[in-house]
Amino acid sequence: MSKHQIRRDLKREVKQVFKGHWGQASMTAIVPIVLRAIIGFVISLAILLGLYLVIKNPHLLNHEVNTYTQQTTSNSRASNVWNFLRSAIVTFIGVGISYTFLDWLREPNREFAPIKSAFQVFTRRYFIPTLAIFVIQFIFLFLWTLLFIIPGVVKYYAYSQSYLIYKDQLAAGNGDRIEYIDCITMSRQLMDGHKLELFLLQLSLFGWYILSLCSFGIGFIWYVPYSQGVYAAFYKHLVAIQ
Repeated sequence: MSKHQIRRDLKREVKQVFKGHWGQASMTAIVPIVLRAIIGFVISLAILLGLYLVIKNPHLLNHEVNTYTQQTTSNSRASNVWNFLRSAIVTFIGVGISYTFLDWLREPNREFAPIKSAFQVFTRRYFIPTLAIFVIQFIFLFLWTLLFIIPGVVKYYAYSQSYLIYKDQLAAGNGDRIEYIDCITMSRQLMDGHKLELFLLQLSLFGWYILSLCSFGIGFIWYVPYSQGVYAAFYKHLVAIQ
């Protein structure tokens, strides 16, 4: 089966599971939907306003670029701390959504509370392991990125399945025997030969992301749960072919 056909099958599987339940899927991903919708609305509005101002006053462009450069250099340290915390929170919520959608894909008729399921990573069962994997990944990716940006990107894809692997290991009763770093190693092994597949899968959804931005963020109501579901289906596919 061709890689293109696999991508089509993954998307079709998610659409079939979500069919008639898009409201439940959207409620599960409500936090990232709201955040991205706000960002999309602000970006769309800023672009329109910026274009209007530049057309009316072309000299404003150089002034704003110089001001932005000065502000970025003075606020870089605070920005780095905020970016780390924001990345952690977004990752935790995203992992909870991925866990929910993975279970849903495996059991299409299962019942679950959407919002509660999205925050399951903040429970005692998952919080410490998720935090540990996040910190280890952050350190590894930071070190790889110091070498060059490309190795960092490659390792990002290699480590991308670590959280879902931990979930499955925990469900299999291996939670006490597996080290957190082992999940990253297992993800690297699972993604061997499949990193480009994941990149192309993300690329195939990029057009929908742009459309969601252009719709003042409204499109994220469908895009966020759909993309998260497709990525969970990708992991499910990888496990099945091993």
